[in-house]
Formats: sequence, structure tokens, C-alpha cells
Amino acid sequence: MKKNVVIFLMGFIIAGCYASTEDLTMVNRSIGTLENELRTYKEQNNKKLEGILKDNEAIKKQIADISLSINSSDERIKNLTGKMEALEFQLKTYYAETKSEINALKKPGEVKAENISKPEDTNYEIKYKEAFDLFQKKMYQDAIKKFSEFIAAYAGTPLVPNAYYWLGECYMSIKDYEMAILNFNEVIKKYPKSEKAPRALLSQADAFIYLNEKDNAIIALKKVKELYPKSEEAIIADRKLKRY
Repeated sequence: MKKNVVIFLMGFIIAGCYASTEDLTMVNRSIGTLENELRTYKEQNNKKLEGILKDNEAIKKQIADISLSINSSDERIKNLTGKMEALEFQLKTYYAETKSEINALKKPGEVKAENISKPEDTNYEIKYKEAFDLFQKKMYQDAIKKFSEFIAAYAGTPLVPNAYYWLGECYMSIKDYEMAILNFNEVIKKYPKSEKAPRALLSQADAFIYLNEKDNAIIALKKVKELYPKSEEAIIADRKLKRY
């Protein structure tokens, strides 16, 4: 249409402007048609552009929501881990007390029920719980002190790797990522068979990310998959690796 109008106009000029009123009307009509087509074309393009921009914003929001969901899931996992550990502690304490009471009932002449004391080996569990309670209350500086005292006093007990792990999480919470990495490393190196070892590696990777040490974070995540392939942490590590 555009080409035909241009050719017509050129012919009109070459003819020395001898066109009739009818010819001029046709030219004006053609110009009007061309302007309408151009206007329609612009409107259609503007609508397409608006649609593309809306789609782009929607995609950005979806990505942001997914990222937020992933971070929230990681935080929920940590909170659930803490709650599970608290329940395990309560069960162990209850078991120890029940066992002590049963032993006392077997020998009724030797020990009165009201005088039964907790087994000596539960003392370290009580001290651990004191530190862990402080962590759950978000009293991180006090928890750091208690966990550190626990590790120094009860170095040979089975809760030491847990203490190192939660000590690392305390430092993560106050954004002292270097100290967090060091304490997670204690779990990883000294207690590789501990249930906290894969979680320590995972949290260590997070600390490296906060320090902008992406390469070290990737190494830590790959170790989770390599050393603990069947763990829940390996699934999380794989998901994080895809993001990095």
C-alpha cells in the first residue's frame, strides 16, 4: 500500500500537476488510509510491547518468589532441626530418669523413690540444654559462651559435635561468618560420622557465600553430595549448586 501511494505521487508530480480534483481526492484518500494503517500498526506494537513488559515483570516476580521460598525453606529446616534436637534431648532425659527409677524399684530396700538422683552421665546433657535453650531464645552471645564452656568441660561426650554445630549457627546469626566456618569445620574434620556433619558442610557453604567466596561454597556443597549422597542435605546441596 505504501509503495503504491509513493508511485502514484511521483507520477502526479511528473505529470506537471495536471491532476484533476478527482485525482487530488484519491491522493488525499490514499494518504489518509496510509496514516490510519500507520496509527493502527503503532497501537498494535504498543500493545505487544506492554504485554512483553508485563510478562517480563511476572517472570521476575516468579524468580524472586522462588528464591525467597528456597531461603525460607532452608531457614525452616534449621528451625525444625533445632526443635527435633530439643525433643530428642527430652526423650533421652526421660529415658534416663525412667531407667533410674526402674532400677530403684528393683531394689526397694536400698533406695527410696523420692531420693533418686539423676544418673551422673546426664550432667553434660543438662549443661548442653542450658546452652541450647539460650540459642533458641536468640541470646546468641550467651549461647556462644555456654557452648564454648560445654566443649571445654565435656570434650569426650557425644554432644560435642552438636555443640560445635550450634556454636557455628550462633556465629552465623550474629554475622561473624569466619568464626562460623571455623566451628562448622570442627564438626566436619573431627566428627565426619556425626549426624551434624552434612548440615555443618551445608551451613559452611552459606557462610562462604556471605563472604563472597563462591568457589569455596561450591566445594563445600559438592562435598555434601560426595560424602553424604543419601542425606537430605545432599538434596539441598544439589539444589543450591544449580543456583550457583
